[in-house]
Amino acid sequence: MCPGVVSCADIIAMAAREAVSWSGGPVYDIPKGRKDGRRSKIEDTINLPFPTFNASELIGVFGQRGFTAQDMVALSGAHTLGVSRCSSFKSRLSDPVDPTMDSDFSKTLARTCRGGDNAEQPFDMTRNNFDSFYFQALQRKAGVLFSDQTLYNHPKTRAIVNNYAMNQAMFFLDFQQAMVKMSLLDVKEGSKGEVRADCRKVN
Repeated sequence: MCPGVVSCADIIAMAAREAVSWSGGPVYDIPKGRKDGRRSKIEDTINLPFPTFNASELIGVFGQRGFTAQDMVALSGAHTLGVSRCSSFKSRLSDPVDPTMDSDFSKTLARTCRGGDNAEQPFDMTRNNFDSFYFQALQRKAGVLFSDQTLYNHPKTRAIVNNYAMNQAMFFLDFQQAMVKMSLLDVKEGSKGEVRADCRKVN
């Protein structure tokens, strides 16, 4: 509706906010006015955390961006929505099977992976609802990704997982604050950015 005015960066941030809200999660506002970057390269995604990272690595990666361990666990709670592909967790099923996983759950993941690398496994039992079930799954040793389950296994993050599993309102509050914090990361303004005509490529 507003070509050349509203950036793709703002659209994506607002779409994420709406997805959270429409699926039963917290309603929050985010600052607008960021510009799109003038660079769009797949190799830049190497800085994203891998599904094989342990909690110490996650704390380190998020810490470099100014996020606390609590911010990181709250943001990980976004995995209460959606699915993961087998390619992201099949390494946990190799001999020996990841011992941090519930044995029955490992069989569930193995069944999923019979469908191939693109077979999908919901992160929790309510894949379309934004809730605290993700954290309850971690307590049952039923985290889909290694980087999920490690949050319950690490002494610095276990108490946060337990708090969010028990207190959904606390999770919602911390999540929305962390999302606003993330929306302010590396903001492009003025001549440092642009408003893309096509979100898939620079102008």
